[in-house]
Amino acid sequence: MISFTSLAYSAILWTATPSPEPSVYPEYNGDVNLVTPGVIGFLGTLFIAVATLLIVVDMNRRVRRVRYRALAQEAILSEQAAADAADAADASGAVDVADESSATSDADDQLPANNATDGDDSTTQRAD
Repeated sequence: MISFTSLAYSAILWTATPSPEPSVYPEYNGDVNLVTPGVIGFLGTLFIAVATLLIVVDMNRRVRRVRYRALAQEAILSEQAAADAADAADASGAVDVADESSATSDADDQLPANNATDGDDSTTQRAD
């Protein structure tokens, strides 16, 4: 068996003698404050900063465009719903007038005229 004294002696020797560790980088003996990345490092950092700025601006523009398209689509749908409701009200009124006018002899005079030039087109256009 190993005695306690031999264990203590080997531990002291193990900690007392440092072993040289291999290093990937050689030891630098100059002034640490003079070490800079240089022009290449500056250009690389500038490129990354400008690219990030351009990507953020482009993303902001695309998100704004999607939001405006959604708002325009909602406005178009609400206008179409209002126009459909107005057309339905006109059509039900026209049917009532037609029913009443069938009893009389002047059916053509009592029907409301449908103005196609009032500027209310039911066609929709893309808002780009």
